[in-house]
Amino acid sequence: MSGPFHAVPVKANLSNEEFLREHVLQRQPVLIKGALKDWNALNWTPQYLKDKVGARPVRYRTEGGLKSGRFGDLIDLIFNGSSDAPAPYLRNIGLAEQLPELVADIRPEPVYSRNNWRSHFLMPSQWPPEVKKDLYELFISKADASFPYLHIDYWGMSSFLAQLVGEKEVILFPPDDAPNLYQTVENRLVSEIKAFDDPDYGRYPRLRSARQHRVTIGPGDLLYNPAWWHTTRTRRTSATVIWAYWNRHEWTHLLEEARRAGGIRSRLLPPYLLFVGACNRFAE
Repeated sequence: MSGPFHAVPVKANLSNEEFLREHVLQRQPVLIKGALKDWNALNWTPQYLKDKVGARPVRYRTEGGLKSGRFGDLIDLIFNGSSDAPAPYLRNIGLAEQLPELVADIRPEPVYSRNNWRSHFLMPSQWPPEVKKDLYELFISKADASFPYLHIDYWGMSSFLAQLVGEKEVILFPPDDAPNLYQTVENRLVSEIKAFDDPDYGRYPRLRSARQHRVTIGPGDLLYNPAWWHTTRTRRTSATVIWAYWNRHEWTHLLEEARRAGGIRSRLLPPYLLFVGACNRFAE
């Protein structure tokens, strides 16, 4: 995309109070330096991963559906394969379910995500599995690999991206830029646009009005995405852990998305909204 990009704020020693006030409540992204300094996952190497969990079979998401393979073999293809050899883009590997031995390496939980209502008792059992699935998901990709599409996540969820290995460029657009991003007919959460370095303005003229933000994340960086449109490009072979996040400030937005999508019975919503509103007033 030609022209200047908007910058994503980069902050170190960010207090949780400032994070909530300036980013959660304002729905503004931020790259937080130093939030993962105690994670053993910052020491991950291909050999460490192979020694620890290389024999395990894993399932990962692709545009053609779920695929599976031996984790150590997949790691070899990504980190040690030739530049001409096809390498998988490992997506949405639930750590607790598929690679539980690695969970201890992503502790302690950053203070910014500790008030995550994803596991709150208000989450009814009939809500979709996409909302209630494994919390931490692993993404591993070779240099120059791109996530397949620009999208905004279901159920209005925010997310954290914890960069552990390599570098990844993240491209973001605010939610209200949706009319400029050419949502697909099949899925309003996905954009038709594939290229952002050299976009086709003849086909997508409204894209010129969209407010594109870019930021590169490296080892130890934690990026907060407040439910914005996003996609990524891997600059150096990369391992990233991503997890969904809602807190009390975002709860009513989640409920509105659930009602719009028919994810839970409408009769359940009013009591929840009243309860959460009361909790918010008390907490403020």
